[in-house]
Amino acid sequence: MANDHAQDRYDPPKVGSEFEKEYFGEVNIGEVFRLFPQNSAKRFRKVKDGVALDVSNMKEVILKEKDEIYVKS
Repeated sequence: MANDHAQDRYDPPKVGSEFEKEYFGEVNIGEVFRLFPQNSAKRFRKVKDGVALDVSNMKEVILKEKDEIYVKS
């Protein structure tokens, strides 16, 4: 019996997360990230060391070098 791809309902479990945890000081300027590993979380862009821009309302936010952030892979 041939494998019918239209009837294949197997959905393998996801491996890990689609977000990678990093530190703010380790990402490059211009990188887009989130403060929480969720698609609904606000997005920020690193504009310079210690400063990120909230993409939705264009306000600057001060972050520390060791603040944990999440980059979508």
